Amino acid sequence: MPDSNLAFAILNELDIAVLKRVAPREYVLLGGVPAFYDHLFPPTDSGPCLAPWEHSDMMEFFLEDAELFFARNTGGQLDSGIWQEAGVRDENQALIAAAMITEGQQVIIIRMLKDDYVERARILQKAREHLLERRMLNNDLEMYKQRSRFDSLTNLHNRGTFMEALQDEIARATVGRSDLSLLLLDIDNFKDINDTYGHLTGDAVLSSLGQLLRSYLRRGDMAARYGGEEFAIIAPYTMQGQAFRMAEKLRARIERHRFESLPPITVSIGCAAYLMGEPADSFIQRADLALYDAKRSGKNMVKLR
Repeated sequence: MPDSNLAFAILNELDIAVLKRVAPREYVLLGGVPAFYDHLFPPTDSGPCLAPWEHSDMMEFFLEDAELFFARNTGGQLDSGIWQEAGVRDENQALIAAAMITEGQQVIIIRMLKDDYVERARILQKAREHLLERRMLNNDLEMYKQRSRFDSLTNLHNRGTFMEALQDEIARATVGRSDLSLLLLDIDNFKDINDTYGHLTGDAVLSSLGQLLRSYLRRGDMAARYGGEEFAIIAPYTMQGQAFRMAEKLRARIERHRFESLPPITVSIGCAAYLMGEPADSFIQRADLALYDAKRSGKNMVKLR
């Protein structure tokens, strides 16, 4: 048996489980499996559990830090601190994990601690609870941030997010000397829909149109509710002619779509291709003027500027 395998076997005898990293978030067990490991992390039909973090909040919390530690590949060791798994009745059992790089192998070891660590485990149980609570708060904050970037009625990006994305795409197009187009579309006679069928029906139309736009987008495109019944689509790497054809297909698709209990609904669309060095406001204004041209020329059509 190679020396490293012998060492791992000895570790298993000391109530230490060794997981070798073979890919991001993918591990295999080295040596045998300590009794505590199978007890806390139920084995699968194919063998011992290779993802203990799926059964342990603290292991999942530690795995995120361990993956960052391995990605840096700076050597040393990353310790988890001591914790006791929720639901474990034996007060004389606590766990500690560590991530390390040894003999060129990236490994996570999980160790069972007993009597002499009990008091520390009790103290750190509170720390465990605080860490998990903080993580939940961070996840909630991220969820609220994500929600703040979307329009709740259409599930499209909102105007603020659209403006940020447009600035980013302009910068990318400028650096890469690539094409960029913008489409602004407005539902024709939307006020009549609200006046005739009610605002709830109008909201349903906006929601359905948002879903239709999401299904129409190509990879890399972005759609947003620009305001009221007006929508915007950012189309990177798209020349003016391509943008026009894209808009015409979208216009025809919306006209064919049957909104529940309503006559056909149409949109007018304005297109503009980005001019190098042009400010974002000017870019939007040209698309908006093209949209105005479409409205003034009879609606249900596409115009370029």
